[in-house]
Amino acid sequence: MKHPLRLFIFILNVFLIPTLAFAQNPVISGKVTDEKTSEPLPYVNIGIKDKSVGTFSDSNGAYRLELPRGDYDLVISYVGYEKMEKHVHVDGKKSPVIDFVLTAISKELSTVVVSASKYAQKIQESVSSIEVLKPRIIESSNIHSIDKALEHMPGVTIVDNEPQIRAGSGFSSGLGSRVMVLVDEIPLLRGDAGRPEWGLMPVYGIDQIEVVKGASSVVYGSSALNGAINVRTAWPKDDAETKINTFIGMYSKPERKYATPWSGMDPLQYGLTVSHSQKLGNIDLIGNISYFNDQGYIGATPESAITDPAQSTTGAYNRYIKAGFNTRVRSKNVPGLHYGLNGNFMYTKNAQVYFWLNGDTNLYRPYPGAISNFTVFTFYVDPYVKYYGPKGGTHMLKNRVFYNNTDANLDQSNMSVTLYNEYQYQKKFSKLGDLIIVAGIMNTYAYAFGKVFSGKLAPDSTTRLGENGTFWSDNLAVFGQIEKRFWKRLNVLFGFRYEFFHLEDLTQSKPVFRAGINYQAGKGTYLRASVGQGYRFPSIGERYITTNAGGFGFYPNPKLQPENSVSVEAGLKQMFRIGKFLAMGDVAFFYESYDNYVEFNFGIWGRDDTLSHNMGFKFFNTGPARIYGIDATIAGQGEIARNLNLSVMLGYTYSIPQALDTGYVFYRDRVFWLSYNTTSTDKSNNILKYRVQHLFKLDLDLTFKRWAGGVSGKYYSFMQNIDKFFYDYDRPGFFNTGIKKYREENDKGTFIMDVRLSYTLHSFKLSAIVNNVLNTEFSLRPCTIEPPRFTTLQVIYTI
Repeated sequence: MKHPLRLFIFILNVFLIPTLAFAQNPVISGKVTDEKTSEPLPYVNIGIKDKSVGTFSDSNGAYRLELPRGDYDLVISYVGYEKMEKHVHVDGKKSPVIDFVLTAISKELSTVVVSASKYAQKIQESVSSIEVLKPRIIESSNIHSIDKALEHMPGVTIVDNEPQIRAGSGFSSGLGSRVMVLVDEIPLLRGDAGRPEWGLMPVYGIDQIEVVKGASSVVYGSSALNGAINVRTAWPKDDAETKINTFIGMYSKPERKYATPWSGMDPLQYGLTVSHSQKLGNIDLIGNISYFNDQGYIGATPESAITDPAQSTTGAYNRYIKAGFNTRVRSKNVPGLHYGLNGNFMYTKNAQVYFWLNGDTNLYRPYPGAISNFTVFTFYVDPYVKYYGPKGGTHMLKNRVFYNNTDANLDQSNMSVTLYNEYQYQKKFSKLGDLIIVAGIMNTYAYAFGKVFSGKLAPDSTTRLGENGTFWSDNLAVFGQIEKRFWKRLNVLFGFRYEFFHLEDLTQSKPVFRAGINYQAGKGTYLRASVGQGYRFPSIGERYITTNAGGFGFYPNPKLQPENSVSVEAGLKQMFRIGKFLAMGDVAFFYESYDNYVEFNFGIWGRDDTLSHNMGFKFFNTGPARIYGIDATIAGQGEIARNLNLSVMLGYTYSIPQALDTGYVFYRDRVFWLSYNTTSTDKSNNILKYRVQHLFKLDLDLTFKRWAGGVSGKYYSFMQNIDKFFYDYDRPGFFNTGIKKYREENDKGTFIMDVRLSYTLHSFKLSAIVNNVLNTEFSLRPCTIEPPRFTTLQVIYTI
């Protein structure tokens, strides 16, 4: 018993798996398959009508059910498929073999999600607002990072790499996300900074991306204050598949040609990915390796503007090599048991720009010192075990080790390790009206080390102490959720979570709750309403960051406190059909209120005799706030003419994010008393800073035989309010960037359009993709400029 796996299997056999060795009852066995594809369906529920006895098919679709002699009505159910009933007679003389062929529900009803409640359910039956992005758009748009894929999602905005859902967040320089980001329901936020590592997340071999809108803290914990983004990976099909994806692209000169920061050939972006998926007996395997090189559209700071030899002389760029894998072993010795190891590894070199030099001639060049060079090695590995018990219970043990080591200039080097462990139990009680329970326990431990985190050692008047800081945080949680179906039309859900946090001198425990209903009012018509509490514990970086970039400091605030929220939503989802085109429309009204709302503020915090040396950013609890509005989407697909298929996704979100106590003073010293009123450029309607209020998304895709074409559109309204300090000190000798003039001249919304065209020839797919086809100059976050037109040629070869 030396091998740990054998020991684990031994424990399972003794404590979890009923012993049936002496039973003499006959066994019903067989296989469950999809009617259309004939592929096996894993983990299908096979139960006895009006009884709590039952089993699941295994990962190959095979099942076995031992029953005493008698007559039974078997009920076979699987999310996304029509329920099936079959009468069987067990005479005790033989063990019958009975195969089941299930029929998929029509496409508009077959979207299955797990992110809203941690178990599989039809999207229209959820009590929460959920958006789903299929990998088709990722491949056809040649997307290499999940944040770029999310730009296609209704209600989601990526501002300077930060996810915003329904204007729930502002600008925070990559610290303290209010949106939980997950891969296969396991968080992938850095424990030190509380931010997602977009580049590390898998892009190839995924099943779909799910976005849950609204407070999701009961389901996923602290950082799910505004929602959650979950990337679900796929598993191999019966036939092995290898894909080779290669591309090359080129930036166009900006709209204002005189601002072009390069000479000669336009900068390139190119890359290669090889992915493979295969079943090897009882082992499922997916693997991929990628190389990516982006020469970047932001040039270097002019030599005449460089004031410090230590400042970077490069422009922005990004190069990486990445390898990932998913494995699943289906135990031959223990039915219902599988286990495996998933992971992604990435080595990257890049340079990030914080502010432009000015809003005209040097729009595409960095402010002196406002560019940092990074060399990063990061990875995560996920060992897991999952066991489907013979009586319908499911046991899951999920783990993640997330490591990041960053070497950077400007004293920004750091290292962090995040450990995540979760045990979860699920069971569906068919006899009790499809009652589903989920319960579990979770722990997250984070360790951070580096000069960038020396805020505990330094007073708040410095941003460059030059000494390494060491921090650790711990988060323990227990959670439970129950959902029951009444009268085959009404779903009622209640959930709770109790959390314990510790970070230095801040220790807090807190319960949160959620409740919701979903009612099928008619054929294809679903009404829902929900209320949920949210909270967010500050990250290590928000409390203790101590660094400098571009002459501006990032100051610590060791007194920063957690923020809390209550989210209320009411929505309607309607399915409809036009000929063979099947679609789903959704409209939701939302209201969120916050206490101790955390905002990133630009101001003068230091005590240097030279005023310009004291400018920078700092996190504060700014008082109460609220966000409310409307969110509407339409998604559908189907044949609109012979051999002509259309896929469409439309979304519009209008948000009103407001400060409720505009006179609340969140910082004061001998000179400055800071509040919403004294720090805002535009106080009309009390709109919070750095918010996009009107957001429209469009994606259309047409396929005709071997041809496919598509268009994507995004409209962002003007960002009404930003930090007043940007205006007050936009002058020579201080932060002279021309931001005020630029915003006055560009105070309207921005519409960006992308187009694509592809042709499939045997195993080859040839594509041409143009992003920002109109070459529109636009800025989402003040003092940063977005990419000009970018044209890509892509070749995908499938073996």
